[in-house]
Amino acid sequence: MHTKYTAEQWRTVDIYLKTSKNYKSPFEDVDVFGFFTAPDGQEKKLLAFWDGDGTWVVRFAPTMTGTWKYKTAATDNNPDFIQEGTVECIPYSGNLAMYKHGFLKVSDTKDYLEHADQTPFFWLGDTHWTFVTEEKFDASNCPEYESQFKACVDHRVAQKFTVYQCNFRDGIGTGGFGRSIDLMQDTPEGFVPNLEEFKNNVDPKMKYLADCGLLIAVGYAWGYDMAKNSVRRYKSLAKYTAARYGAYPVAWTLAGELPGYGDGKEENVRDWGIVARECEKWNAYNNLQSVHLACDRPFPDIYRNESWFDFAMSQAGHGDYDMGQSMYARFRDTYRGYPILESEGAYEGATSGEYTSRIIPAAMMRRLAYLIMQSGGCGYTYGCNGVWELQWEAGVGGIGWGDMAWWDGLKLPGANQLTIFRDFYESVGWHRLKPLSFEQAGAKPLFMEATNRTQIFFTADAQMTTIVGYFSETSFPGFYVRGLTATAYKMWWMDPENGKRISEPKLLYPQNGVIDCTPVSHFGKRKDRLMVLEAAADK
Repeated sequence: MHTKYTAEQWRTVDIYLKTSKNYKSPFEDVDVFGFFTAPDGQEKKLLAFWDGDGTWVVRFAPTMTGTWKYKTAATDNNPDFIQEGTVECIPYSGNLAMYKHGFLKVSDTKDYLEHADQTPFFWLGDTHWTFVTEEKFDASNCPEYESQFKACVDHRVAQKFTVYQCNFRDGIGTGGFGRSIDLMQDTPEGFVPNLEEFKNNVDPKMKYLADCGLLIAVGYAWGYDMAKNSVRRYKSLAKYTAARYGAYPVAWTLAGELPGYGDGKEENVRDWGIVARECEKWNAYNNLQSVHLACDRPFPDIYRNESWFDFAMSQAGHGDYDMGQSMYARFRDTYRGYPILESEGAYEGATSGEYTSRIIPAAMMRRLAYLIMQSGGCGYTYGCNGVWELQWEAGVGGIGWGDMAWWDGLKLPGANQLTIFRDFYESVGWHRLKPLSFEQAGAKPLFMEATNRTQIFFTADAQMTTIVGYFSETSFPGFYVRGLTATAYKMWWMDPENGKRISEPKLLYPQNGVIDCTPVSHFGKRKDRLMVLEAAADK
């Protein structure tokens, strides 16, 4: 059979294969593959996923325009699975960056993530840990919205978020928060995908996220769930989801809170590492892989030398752990050669989870976001009361870290401040900026991290033509910037809460490569602020 399909570049097309053969365990007894040859001769091998009723599906997203040829076959040589045809790939016609520029990879400099065409990717994520078990696709209890899920996604897309961070929560849960679910069902024939859940629950959500152009950063379960489940279970899930969702813009984040807390950490790291390697085996699109770390201090040092491990995700904790520059400096040194980003910290509107009990304000969340970027990071993942655990209504659900309904969480001010955050960094070419050393930037009389609550952070490009300073609300206001190369610089200040410039740009002239950038007194106290120095023509 020769079949012709048409698809836009980077968008999926599903190739259906059907057999009358009765397999005792369709998922375990046979593997079905699609073999695709690109217009330039490159080849891609895709695993098909079992979809019930004798049906297997090869989900393919062409990565270049032109005519692709394909053939399908099965490991048991079943003739029903033999098919050949073509996929005519036409240019993507929309305006979503994920498909205009392609799926993601690590940059050549190993400092950030970028699209296939080398366009830098700014990671700005929102957290929905219980999206499978709690987030409702076809229902809403808020009259403003028809769908809880779509409302949450659409709201963040409008705020220029680029990542949806979530977890399948598969298996027998071990407590903590939310429910778990059997996406892989344990049967006498082995683990079998729960097709009702995949088709009616997970599929529409994954497709909607992909159609919005978001990177879907998804884990399989919580790390400590391994104790009540098995490596075999999660290997099966990794294989199946790689086939079913691997042609979407996905980053596999393995499991939450690894290596875990207390006893069993070494076993957890070992067992989940086996699962990660199983994902790598079936990862035909080279989807990025990482792991959601625990919030120990120092951050856990795991998986750095694994071939599947692409970038590092810290977890700063929720409110009162050490959240200073030294924390990220150690993290950057530990994971040198990997892009780093903050994946969880300071959930806005929730009650802080460490040491003290207080409501986390937008200012704390904002400071952490700028802290990771000024420390050499490539992105930040937001979370807020009501949304991260998909709380249906105030006071119902959750684990005691907040009692806000999901629709009220969507309206917290911090997410809009992160729109400003992303716009600012993209305006100054964030991917070119690196943390300045103490020899290049200093406080007056001495630049130092006096405490993790008194902070000034500087980044600059290699030529010292753009310098960015972030001042926390308690930072000392006097400082120098050294090592400047241009004869003149334009200096301006911005309020990161509202995105407004605080003062008119001022032209400054370095003396022996040094500028005294002490801000004027009217900026006030206990308010964070941003400073930019840009090389300017001497007039």
